[in-house]
Order: sequence, then C-alpha cells, then structure tokens
Amino acid sequence: MLPFSNLYSHPGRLLEDHLISVANLSELFCKDKQWPAQEILKAVTRIVGLSHDLGKATNFFQDYLHANKENKERHRDTPETHHSLFSAVCAYYLVKEWFVKNKKEAGFYPFFAFEAVKRHHGNLRDLMDEAIFDDGDKKLLTKQLRSINTANFAILAQYLFEAGLPTILTKEIISQWIDGLSRELRAYKRALRQNHGATDNYLLLNATYSILLDADKSDVVLKQPDVFKRETDSITDNLVDVYKTKNTFQNSPINILRESAYKEGIEKDIDLQKKLYSINIPTGLGKTLASFSFALKLRELIKNKTQGEFIPRIVYALPFLSIIEQNAGIFQDVFKASKATPYTSILLKHHHLSEVFYQRDRDEEFETDAAKILIEGWNSEIIVTTFVQLFYTLISNKNKSLRKFHKLNGSIIILDEIQSIPIKYWSLIKSVFQGLMDRLNVYVIFVTATKPLIFEKNDMVGLIESESYFSKMSRVTIEPLLDKDMSLRELYETFEIDNDKRYLFIFNTINAAKEFYGMVKNDYKDISFLSTHIVPKERLARIENIKKGKYKIVVTTQLVEAGVDIDFDVVLRDIAPLDSINQAAGRCNRNGNFTHGRVYVVSLINENNSRYASFIYDAVLLDITRRILDKYQRIDEAQFLELIEEYYAETSSKKSQDKSREILKAIEKLRYDSEDRETVSISDFRLIDEEYSKKDVFIEIDDVAAKVWSRYAKLERSKDLFERKRTFDEIKGDFYQYVISVPATTENFPAEVGYLYYVENAFLSDYYDRETGFVMKDDRSLVIW
Repeated sequence: MLPFSNLYSHPGRLLEDHLISVANLSELFCKDKQWPAQEILKAVTRIVGLSHDLGKATNFFQDYLHANKENKERHRDTPETHHSLFSAVCAYYLVKEWFVKNKKEAGFYPFFAFEAVKRHHGNLRDLMDEAIFDDGDKKLLTKQLRSINTANFAILAQYLFEAGLPTILTKEIISQWIDGLSRELRAYKRALRQNHGATDNYLLLNATYSILLDADKSDVVLKQPDVFKRETDSITDNLVDVYKTKNTFQNSPINILRESAYKEGIEKDIDLQKKLYSINIPTGLGKTLASFSFALKLRELIKNKTQGEFIPRIVYALPFLSIIEQNAGIFQDVFKASKATPYTSILLKHHHLSEVFYQRDRDEEFETDAAKILIEGWNSEIIVTTFVQLFYTLISNKNKSLRKFHKLNGSIIILDEIQSIPIKYWSLIKSVFQGLMDRLNVYVIFVTATKPLIFEKNDMVGLIESESYFSKMSRVTIEPLLDKDMSLRELYETFEIDNDKRYLFIFNTINAAKEFYGMVKNDYKDISFLSTHIVPKERLARIENIKKGKYKIVVTTQLVEAGVDIDFDVVLRDIAPLDSINQAAGRCNRNGNFTHGRVYVVSLINENNSRYASFIYDAVLLDITRRILDKYQRIDEAQFLELIEEYYAETSSKKSQDKSREILKAIEKLRYDSEDRETVSISDFRLIDEEYSKKDVFIEIDDVAAKVWSRYAKLERSKDLFERKRTFDEIKGDFYQYVISVPATTENFPAEVGYLYYVENAFLSDYYDRETGFVMKDDRSLVIW
C-alpha cells in the first residue's frame, strides 16, 4: 500500500484524494450524458480532473497553504504560488499522450484541456491569446518544478497513474514538456486561424470546462459523490394527466378548447430523430401544462429506448421572474396530485434571487454552502429558470455561468414566451440551438402565442394545429385608436369607465403609470398599481389579489404581459411592438368569462409631445406595428395569428442580424473575451440591454424587513469575507424581497450602506410611497417597467 504523498490541495485534504475525487466526479458527470465521442470525452475529462491541480505540488503552494494568516497574504500575491498554468501544461501533454497510446487523432482536445485547466479559477479568454507561452512563463514554471519535493511527487504520480493517467509523471518529463510547449501552442494558433467549425469546437471546450468546474467545486464543498444520485422514480409520464383528472374544470367553451389542444399535443406520435417542436396556440389555452406533459412523455420515451441508461433532465425557461413562481407552483401542484413531494432534487427554481435551500427528502436538508453548490449546478430533474440563466449558460465566458453547461447535454429544453428574445439575436439563437440539437442530443420545445421566425416552419414539428384554434377564438377585439397622440390628462378625461367592468391600463414607463394612477386613484376605491418600483414581496401579493379579482382597476407597466395569469374585461395599452400588444391582449377575457373583451391601443405623449413608446422601443418595430394596425378599425382575435405572422415576416427582413453574426464569429474563433474593445467577443452577448444605469435600494417596509436588514448589517461588519458570503446566502431569498432597482441618475438616494442603499422605516415616506413605490423627486430619470 502506498504511503501518503504529504502534499495537500486544501487544508487537511491530500492532493491525491482531491485529484482522484474530481476525476471520479468528472467521469460520473460525463457518463450520465449522451456525448458525441463519449469514450474520448470521458477519458479526456478524467485526465483533466486528475491533473487540474498538479501545480499545487510545488513547495511555493504548500508553503502558502500551511502559512499563518499574515504570511498567507504575502504568499498569495507571488506568481510562484499560482498553480493553474503549471497544471495546464501537464493536462495538455497527458491528454496528448492518451491519444498517442490509443492511436487516435487528438484534434483540439489537448489544447482545450490546457485552456480548461488554466482558467478553472477564472473566466475563459480569447484562445488566440491563450496560445502564447513566452520565456517568462517558461522561467516561472521551471522554478516551480525545481521546488517540488521529488520523493513526495513520485508517490503522488503513482496514485494518479493507478487512477488513470496514461503515464507516470516525473519532474524530468515535465521539464521536457515545458521546453516544448511554445512550439506546440504556435501550431494550435495557426489551426485556430483556419478554424471554421461553426459551434462544434465551442460546444466541446464548454463541455470540458464545465465538467471540470462542476466536479472541482462539488468535491471541495460536498466531498460525497452519493449526493449526485439522481431522483427519477417519482417522475412518470402521466403526472399531468393525473393532475387534470383530480382537478375538475368548468365545462366552458374555453375549457373545451384547452382540453382539445392538450390532447392533440400529447397524442402526437414522437419521432426521436426530430429534435425541434413547437406549441403555438392562443394565450390562455394551457401551453404550460401541454408543454410539460409532452416533455414528460418525451423523457419517458428516451428512457425506454436507452433501457434506462439515459434519462433527460427537463429545463423550463421563462423570460421573467414574475412568472417563475407561478409556473413552478403549477408543477408543484402537478406532483402533489400524484402524492409525490417535489423536493429540490426533483423540482428546482433557479434565478439570481433564489432562496438557497436544497432538500433531497424530508430528512435531508443541506447546509447553505452545500445547497448553493447543488442549486447552481442544476442538480435536479426539472429546472424552472429564467432566459438569463439559460442563455448565459450557453453563451458566456464566465466560470459561474458555464459550470452548469454540461447539464444541458441530452436535456429537453422548453422555451416559454420565446418571442421575448430580441430580434437581433434570432440568428445566434438558431445556430446555438441547432448545435445543441445536432451535437449534444438536446430536444427543444418552443412555446408561444405568437410565431417568431427564429426557425423555419418546416424545421419544427408542430404539436398542435395552431390555425384551427386561432380561428375559433372570439374572446377579445383590438381597437387601435392611433389617429392622434394623446396626453395622460386627455386619456383620463376622455376614457369612459363602466362600473360593471374591470380595467387594466398598461403604460410604457413607470413615470407615466404613476402619473395616470395619481389622476384616477381618488375616483375609484378598488384600484391597484404595479411596477418594479414596488418591492417584490408586495408586488407578488398584489398580483395574487389581482388574480382573485379584488381590484376593479389596475395601473401597471409591461411586467404583467408575458404569462402572468390575470384577467380583465378591458385592457388599454400604450402602443408597443405588435407582439407586446398581443401579449397584453392575453390579459383580456383570458378565460372567456366576460361577454367580450376590448383592447384599446393608444399613442401617449408626455408634456414635451414625445411619445413614451419612443423612449424604450425600437423605431423600426413601432413603425411596422403602426402600419399594420392602421389598416384596421377593429381586429378580431381570429385574425391575431395572421397579423403576427405578417409582423414577424417584416421584422425579420428589416431588423439587422449583425450582432448575431459578430457573436457567432467570436464563437467560431473561440474568442471568449478580449482586451481589444474594438473586437466583438462572446462576453459581449447581452440578452437584456440595460436602458439606464441602476442602483439597488433596500426598503425597510415592515417589521420582517427590519429583521432581515438587521442580519445583513451584522454580517457586513464581519471581516471574514467567506463567512459574510455564506451568511448572506442564508438570507438572500428574504433579503431581495425588499430590494428594488432605481435609476442611478435619481436625485433622491437614501444613505449608502455597503454595496447598496438603505431606506430605514423611520424615513420611509421620504423615499417610498406604499401605493406607487420609490419616490423619484425628479423628472429627468427615464424609468421603465
């Protein structure tokens, strides 16, 4: 039996134990997927795991690890202590050696192993710049190599050879590798210039990097591989069917259509060679349950075909936080109807404000550090998340985002309200998802009440004959009132409100919404206001009350448009692109309970005669929308599909795809990030363009908020950074229930505490109105949503 190497990766953790454990996890993460060249990737990621921290064997790192606090700071800043480049050189040659021994073509695998290890504590860079190894690097690595205790390293090398390295490492071998690396990397630099591999190499490097990151972080925090045992038994393909039988719905015309659409969707014959599906039916016809049920049946079919060796995860992605809770709540009810408890290992909600809580069963709840690792690694069977989380997992250079990339392999991705993706990225999204489907065996389901032309119609399998459902709809009529612009005052004075109806007013800016609310609030008792300037806790409570029909009038911004299940007799919408107007119409007579819904589209202007719509929407999209609407005095719901298809045909021909092409070029060249600001990199991808700079403000609106703030203030005083982070993760879910983002230009900022601003309850009225939210006290800050 081998003695210990006496080399350590972390305090109290032998280096051989950490490296072998990371390799084992890497193999586990690779094995439960269906990768192209599965055996090759499994071997490569195992070698990467075994070699990723070899640079920690240097005396420089060992001295740093065992130093007292004062000396540790001094050691940390010296280049000799750093271990990633040394480890990357070893990973490069060890992967190359495996290909030689197995008589296979290595391609980019050794270089990708080098980059994954080199950047496993940072973010990916431009690979053209990474393919440089100069005399300074050589001198540093030679100095590190000489410092290594030869006897201890020999023991470590034997452990790693027995664990799967293709050769026994010696200092002499590594010295030869260091001498030859510059020449090797120059060859890869030439190959990169000639690389026209579309997304293939990008997906391969992301997979290698992702598996290493996940295995490394998971081992350091969890140290128990059994927590990655997947919980699949309680997920059956008839979960939604059981839910529907146990929840009787009124036999109304709209519910008959919902049931018809549901059955049509789930009874479709599935050809597993087809990877792209669509559910395109009118708003309110049950897209959420239909898509989820189809995904469950697709999952079961794949499971049976592979005889249980591969079971896809389901990733359900939505554009807005406001509907994450709503849809996740529906899925929880679906599980409960089958007497199954959807623990976090089965159903996970993940977004940047998520509570750090993870549970595998009733008796197994994880500590904060472990819960965070499991959540951010998407260790669940069904993940409900935002477009931001999903698309930055796919298109990013960031360590934190790319860590969960490998979990998408072989998954079923449901993209709900896909029309929310900016048109300038349609070509990019199409290419990336085509790569996922072709290379990583991913299935994709587009769910929408509109029909964005991201893919051609013939590329997708339509699960439901959408035209037949649109043609039967008669819940609502759109009436464009665009002959002349009107001010908010004119709207207030001329728009008649019927006491027997419920009204939803949707404005393009918070300022406009607040101003109109101020005009009407004294005329009606049952009135409510919604915007992102209301703290999330209160905002969600108001949405629940709106669903219950508590208010006669609601004044809001666009935040209610996509997927929020609310229903009104009449909707008035300030002009917006046609797909947004279509979404607004989905909040009108949604359930067919009213006689007939009306959606009025108006063009509102401010005191300077500027249209509010022009502040936030693209002029081309607004012009196309106006030209379509100007043809009609009224538009019946049965015409919506025809109009939205006309709109997308025009927008796709007139809106530039230059931004997509630039980022696709960066993907092709593996240019993750560049110091040259003139060159577009993958890191330049922005799903949401920030219209203005914002700052976060904590609003101490009640006693619960005061207690949460007290805990935050206490941890801010701690000098231990890691303890501060851990403690904040414990309260993060509650903390952000009281945080809003306001324009950085506002003149009414409260006291700054740490990284955000704080409104103490005693001074609440100076900064926060309980009805309309944050008090701006200036007119020059443009505020939307």
